[in-house]
Amino acid sequence: MIVVGHRGMRFVEPENTLRAVKRALELGVDAVEVDVRRTRDGHLVLMHDPTVDRTTNGRGRVRDLTLAEIRRLDAGKGERVPTLTEVLEVVRGKAKLFLEIKEPDIVEDVVREVKREGMLGEVLFISFFHPAVRKLKELVPKAEVGIIFSCEPIDPASLAKQAGASWIAANFAFTTKGLVEKAHRAGLKVNVWVVNTPEDLRRAKDLGVDAVTTDRADLIVPLVRSRGLDEFI
Repeated sequence: MIVVGHRGMRFVEPENTLRAVKRALELGVDAVEVDVRRTRDGHLVLMHDPTVDRTTNGRGRVRDLTLAEIRRLDAGKGERVPTLTEVLEVVRGKAKLFLEIKEPDIVEDVVREVKREGMLGEVLFISFFHPAVRKLKELVPKAEVGIIFSCEPIDPASLAKQAGASWIAANFAFTTKGLVEKAHRAGLKVNVWVVNTPEDLRRAKDLGVDAVTTDRADLIVPLVRSRGLDEFI
């Protein structure tokens, strides 16, 4: 079971910042998950929400702001909103990057940037927009892709097949052992989000998932590495 740092290390450091990504890497995560959107002038930046309101001291939609305007904002603890290129450089050779595509029309831009950095083999592209995942897979057949969903679908294997995905990322609250078994029978790997406590980790282990996405890498990584769950529950 691998550990994925959610938005870097969301509950400890400002989410989707280089500080959060670096902290998660220092703690030994196997992968880091971040969210990517496009600015008004065509640059790719890390931001979960469509607006900068919640995570910075600014206001407005990412799509309506230029990169220069966004870079002037404080994303927490003095951090700037990073570009995708900056994050790729930080993660390179250290961990897998789970790259969530937040807007379906940025697929080609995202692929171009990842390929330019020579990191296609180090990235898992994921999205709630399954047609965008399918498009990416068609553009780059060798790319590793996954689909995200919030509740248990009737047939996760069929959804993944339609998108050309090898991973499914499921909301932990709605994940059942049956879903995991269906996925595994279809040759799919299962990542659940979000696992933040020893109790959550015990349940994820019992479900047989392949990866857990967590806001608390400081807690979850040591538990997974030591396999000492019984000591904490």
